[in-house]
Amino acid sequence: MIDISLIEQLKYDVGDSMAIELLKVFVDESKKLVEQMLNSTNTNDIELHAHSLKSSSYSFGAIHLAQTCQLIEQKVKTNGLNPEVRTLLKLADSQSKKTFQQINQLINNA
Repeated sequence: MIDISLIEQLKYDVGDSMAIELLKVFVDESKKLVEQMLNSTNTNDIELHAHSLKSSSYSFGAIHLAQTCQLIEQKVKTNGLNPEVRTLLKLADSQSKKTFQQINQLINNA
C-alpha cells in the first residue's frame, strides 16, 4: 500500500527524525479527513476532503489511497453521492486503515 521509495526520499530530504514527525502528522490529519469524508453528505465537502487526502497521500507514498481519492473526487463532482461513490468511500476507508497501519509500523521500526 505504501511506496517505500517515497518514504526513503523523504528521509533523505529532511532527515530520519523529521520524516518520522511528518509521517505522524500525515497519519493524524489523514484520519480526520477520512472520517470527515465518510460522515459527510455534502458533495462539495466530500470532494474537498478527497482532494486533500489525495494530495497528501501521493506525497507520502500512499498511492492506492491517493488513486481511490482521485476517483472519489472526480465521481462525486460529476455524479453526486451515488452508490458508486459510496463504494469508493468504503474502499478508501479500508485502504486508509491498512495504509496507516503500515506507516505506523515504519514509524515504530525507525
